[in-house]
Amino acid sequence: MDFRIGFEDVGEAILRELWNRVALQTVELAKETRDVVLEKDSFGEFSSSISELYILLQALNLRQIEVAMGSEFTKAALEKLNSQLRKAREIIKDYKSGSRLRFLLNSHSVLLQFQALAKDIAATISSFQLINLDMAMNLKSMNDKIINNLNSMEFRMAAGTETIASEIENSISQSSRSRENAVNLLEKIAEAVGANANASLVQNELALLKQKKEEMEVQKKQAEALQLSQLIHLLYSTEIVSRPQNEVTSIYHTQYPVASFMCPLCNEMMIDPVVVFCGHSFERKAILEYFKSGHKSCPTCGQELQTLDLTPNVNLRSSIQEWKRRDMELKFEAAVPGISSDDYLTKNKSLDDFQLLLDIPQFAVKAAEQGLIPKFVESLKDSRLNTMAAVKCLYCLAKYCDDQKQEIIQAGAVRRIVRRISNGEREPYTIAILLELSKTETFVEKIGNTRNCIPLLVSLLSNPNPDISCKAQNVLQNLSSNTHFSVKIAEAGYFESFVARFNQAAGHQETRALMAAALVNMQLKENNISDLKNKQFVQNLVQMLSSNSPACKSACIKCIKKLVQYPKMIKQFLSEPATIPLLLNIISFRSDPLLKQEAAEILALLVEACPHTQFLMYQGLQELQSEHNVSLFLQHVADFDPQFKIQFLHLLIELSNKTKTTQNLIRSNTAAVSHLFSCLDGDQPSVRRWTMKLIHCVSEGHPHGVPLPPSPGKETAINILASILTCSSDSEEKSIAAGIISQLPEEDIDIDEILRKSETLKAIHEVICSSDEEFGGIGAAGNQDKSLLENALAALLRFTKPSKPQLQRQVGQLELYPSLVRLLSTGSSLAKQRTAIALAQLSRSTSCLSASDASIRVERENSMPLLNMMKLLPYMSWCCSTSADREISCPIHGIACSQRQTFCLVKADAVKPLVQTLSDTNSGVAEAALMALETLLEDHSTLAHATAAIVECQGIVAILQVLEKGTLPAKTKALDLFQKILNHSQISDPLLQRYEGILIQLLHEDELRKKVAIVLKQMNVLPEQSSYF
Repeated sequence: MDFRIGFEDVGEAILRELWNRVALQTVELAKETRDVVLEKDSFGEFSSSISELYILLQALNLRQIEVAMGSEFTKAALEKLNSQLRKAREIIKDYKSGSRLRFLLNSHSVLLQFQALAKDIAATISSFQLINLDMAMNLKSMNDKIINNLNSMEFRMAAGTETIASEIENSISQSSRSRENAVNLLEKIAEAVGANANASLVQNELALLKQKKEEMEVQKKQAEALQLSQLIHLLYSTEIVSRPQNEVTSIYHTQYPVASFMCPLCNEMMIDPVVVFCGHSFERKAILEYFKSGHKSCPTCGQELQTLDLTPNVNLRSSIQEWKRRDMELKFEAAVPGISSDDYLTKNKSLDDFQLLLDIPQFAVKAAEQGLIPKFVESLKDSRLNTMAAVKCLYCLAKYCDDQKQEIIQAGAVRRIVRRISNGEREPYTIAILLELSKTETFVEKIGNTRNCIPLLVSLLSNPNPDISCKAQNVLQNLSSNTHFSVKIAEAGYFESFVARFNQAAGHQETRALMAAALVNMQLKENNISDLKNKQFVQNLVQMLSSNSPACKSACIKCIKKLVQYPKMIKQFLSEPATIPLLLNIISFRSDPLLKQEAAEILALLVEACPHTQFLMYQGLQELQSEHNVSLFLQHVADFDPQFKIQFLHLLIELSNKTKTTQNLIRSNTAAVSHLFSCLDGDQPSVRRWTMKLIHCVSEGHPHGVPLPPSPGKETAINILASILTCSSDSEEKSIAAGIISQLPEEDIDIDEILRKSETLKAIHEVICSSDEEFGGIGAAGNQDKSLLENALAALLRFTKPSKPQLQRQVGQLELYPSLVRLLSTGSSLAKQRTAIALAQLSRSTSCLSASDASIRVERENSMPLLNMMKLLPYMSWCCSTSADREISCPIHGIACSQRQTFCLVKADAVKPLVQTLSDTNSGVAEAALMALETLLEDHSTLAHATAAIVECQGIVAILQVLEKGTLPAKTKALDLFQKILNHSQISDPLLQRYEGILIQLLHEDELRKKVAIVLKQMNVLPEQSSYF
């Protein structure tokens, strides 16, 4: 036997019965709402829609709906619709059978219920999805019309009805009222309900109200019972009917419930009532203070109390609490219609009451159930209203009504709150609403997606009110459970939640990759770096380098590259043991060339940022300078891709700058050196430039200079360098080439010969002369031009060495000396230093020239006037002009320096600029200038005239300044120079006294003590037997 068929038949029968029941409910409801006296238009429209619903139900095929929607769904929907229709009928029945006075008072609440029911019925009809069924177009149109009408229906109180309701409410709240006012109000009520204001109406209303009051008291609904009592009292105030005697006492107690609740001492309602020995009750705190002041009698009856013991009055306290509860319920009921009032004063009063009431959970739930949430949200729009009270109400609803949070969001509360914050209205309760809503994960997306919400919350973190900033931080913390929002929060400038989310994503490499990629595109500030310094964050980020996912590894390496640009992050990555090994793994093993390139760039940045003093602290950095790794990096320099080469060249440069180990490993690798020099002849300018930087780096300061490839590669390398210096249009290239040339091995005569035959010196000459013109015209040159000049001067030093006469002769053939002299005044400190050394080397060559004592002496005497003339014309090229009339004998060297190829400091007017250079306190400048001046004093036969020339140029004062402020090497040279001048020139007494004071101070410097003592002895300040010798 097939029982299934029987079950299906039963199910269909049940559905059919339910369907018929719903149809019957629609008929009855349409009939009952058609003749409602109050708000006829609203109820008439509702009745029409329900009638149309009945027609629609009659025309529909239940079986078709069941097949489409399923029997269980259809049954549930029909039961829901039946329940809604029944509830509407119960409200109408209560209205028709109950007190019309009470209905008027509560009409707003009734209308709100009906409006909510209309929307609920529309929603239930929509759930059947009749539009998707195969049925006639007129039925589909009717379905849409019914749904739209019910959804848009507004049950609004007529102005007259609202006025009467307000008058009733005001009247019952008064403790006393006149008969005239009561009668006038009754007449208005009668007119509104279509009745006569006579004794029959009053008696009928009193009977209904008393019956309802008894029901409320049985149900212990004290607030409703109290309201009914007040309405009864209002009707008796008309004096149309008399009050029975047995009701007088009960009315008295109802009207004055507070008298026994007040403390006789403080005249405030008691919170903790206690009974004294005689039986009277007081507030505990008040009676204790009364006793403390020395009283021992009852404040009420005056009876002397046998004991001061206090007994809690539990019954009274319960009564007070019950009264308060009833009082709040009354306030709540009174506030409900006010929130919908068009009068903003009434609305504000309602909001003020609600913000106190809703702080109690039960009233918050009650307000939500009565559909007040949209009203509170709507109140935020009107600046005339107490919007802070509305905010407080919404906060209480969000806090106590989890089930209504969705309604708060749907009503647009989040959007309104964000707008308030944007307008500067930043109260703790405003942020607290977002905090309560964000505690529910399903609402996080709505909050986070609200325009400007996240940036505004981030801005509140710096709010001076700690309550606001703390709440904003907690909201952001809740939002950060969504990865997308944690990124948006970071983009707005707050990274703490971003870091926390990143650390929590253990085992979710895709999430971390997404976040790392997003971080690459963010603008970071110093305060953001403080959050990103998180040790766990750095560790987790570095571990992503070992991922098997190329996308994950790529996002990680780009993120690390961005972060290591910030000094505070360097230490974090260096302190993480896995950082450098994992980066080396990417470089060492077969992987994406781009990843290798970026890994090399990160390593270069780490090495560059690490201070010299801390370099050996990190094991990873020490691994980089191993022979294997340096060789690996050099192998990658041989790659074809220019950018790839550059990154590894950069890494090798930074390692060479930090450690001699790397320099020596590169220098010892002959094949690598040959390859490096071969790169200089390539057609990739950027690669050539970086290669030259590396060669210069491993050469500078090394005793053997530049590591050159073996011949014939050596000759080719030098010619390429000379060609770059001569022909390149890139000033940086020329500068590095000049720097490398300056570091070429000094004792290699083959190199000297190659340089002599090349155009190197002419290129150096052009650099110096062009810099001279620039300084003379505008001022200081740019950094690249400055570096070029300094390196060109360093290269020039090879050509000015006395031990290289052929190269020095080339210098004499160029009109270079005036420009060199001017550089002593206009060049950088390093340029001045190298210029002074070059001049010293040139001058030393002249001082070594031989000439007969007689001829020199005659020439000196005849040339002394010339010295004074040369001071008037300081920039004349006295020693290097080709004109015969300039070949005037030198006042110091005579005709010995008159030849074109020779150089003389005096005739070149370099003495005064050298003396002025002594004021430069940068290391090495003064020493070089002193060394140059000393070359004038190397020939004993010319000391008198040479010292006179220095003294004439204020050299004594300049030397004194060096002894005061100079470095130790400068002071040593200054003492030697001063000692020679002291022996051969007259120095004024004031200057000698200044020297004496400074020299005595220098006696305390161990390195200078003996030399100073000799000078002081020479000045007759110290005796020969002094302990300083």
